[in-house]
Amino acid sequence: MKRLFFVFAVLLMAGAAHSAESDAVLDFRGIFWGVQKDSCFRDGKKLEFVKDRQSLIKDAYYISGDDMFIGAVKCDRVLYLFNDEGRFYKVFVQGSPDQSETMKFILTYKFGDYKNESFVDDSHIMQWLVKDVTFTLKVIAKSRFELTIESNWQAGEDYKKNTSVDDF
Repeated sequence: MKRLFFVFAVLLMAGAAHSAESDAVLDFRGIFWGVQKDSCFRDGKKLEFVKDRQSLIKDAYYISGDDMFIGAVKCDRVLYLFNDEGRFYKVFVQGSPDQSETMKFILTYKFGDYKNESFVDDSHIMQWLVKDVTFTLKVIAKSRFELTIESNWQAGEDYKKNTSVDDF
């Protein structure tokens, strides 16, 4: 009986030790990190990205008719960012300040407490680190919130290339 209780306790602790932090975030809304902009499909349909001419962010695009909600949070902008090679690596979301607490709740519920926090001028910045994806929530007092989701998939790709060099 003690052995059964011990096994049960170990399994329970192992389940508790497994958190959302150990789960990789492979995509955003079904678009996988690193995919070419011209090769993005969702539900079997090719996605058409429209260059956001108002954005100061280089290579920022939006999808016409895109879902402007993340959970119950109504977003003002959802931008998809591509690197110089046209590969998807970042998402920028913007919303009204009254939605910031709900966005923080979503991130905390999904990934646990934030790992980094700073205050710069009138901004409160919180950061969640989930494997090779960084979630940065910036709450700008009485103005807006900005959520940046950035994948570091390129570092993983570079590591694979650099550890399988056949040149010498």
